[in-house]
Amino acid sequence: MPTGPVILNRFIRAVGGETAIRDIEAMHARGQIIMPGESEAGSFAWWVADGDRCRFEMTFPNLGTSQFGSDGTTGWEVLEIEGHTTTSTLSLEQVGSRRRQANWFELALTLPQRASTFKNIGPAEFDGHHVWEVKMVDVEDRIHHLFFDRTTHLLHGVRMGDVDAADITIRFKQWKPIGPLKLFRVVSINHAGVRLQMSFDHISLEPLRPDVFAPSAKTSTSGPETTKKPAKPDA
Repeated sequence: MPTGPVILNRFIRAVGGETAIRDIEAMHARGQIIMPGESEAGSFAWWVADGDRCRFEMTFPNLGTSQFGSDGTTGWEVLEIEGHTTTSTLSLEQVGSRRRQANWFELALTLPQRASTFKNIGPAEFDGHHVWEVKMVDVEDRIHHLFFDRTTHLLHGVRMGDVDAADITIRFKQWKPIGPLKLFRVVSINHAGVRLQMSFDHISLEPLRPDVFAPSAKTSTSGPETTKKPAKPDA
């Protein structure tokens, strides 16, 4: 039976390797948010780049739009709810914490940096897949159970906390190439029987214009355009 660190290394190689992950300078993604009981989907978009720069937007039908980001020096947030707009300043620490929670690719690709222990519990099944169940304790002493495919080595799911029906379970589906990486196209979050799903319509690793991250920029989730360079595979 492979050890936890061996399984983690196999996963990192399966998604493209440490060098490819480290060489990512920018990423843009957008897609739909499918919420339980809602007839109309919401939307999301994000832009992240080196130097603590990021921009995240989420729009919910009949509710409003939430935006936050940083140009690398100043953090900001804009909430537009029922025609009312509220603008506030965020610290870079606040932006970084929220970015890590909102960027699901960062969650998956930074496992080696966030794990203090990584132990293989043994073979298991997860949504019909033959997996290795790995117990990870992160640097903040939080427990996660991770489920890695025994053949492809890709991550199928993460269960937050010790196994319990009320715990949060995150599922990653439809892993496909994008440039030098292999990334998922669907992520769903289940908590106490309620499921929220995010489906990616577009993922790009192209460079981004600096004004994308300016707090004064007013853009929709169709988003600022990336700068042009030779095309890479897309979603």
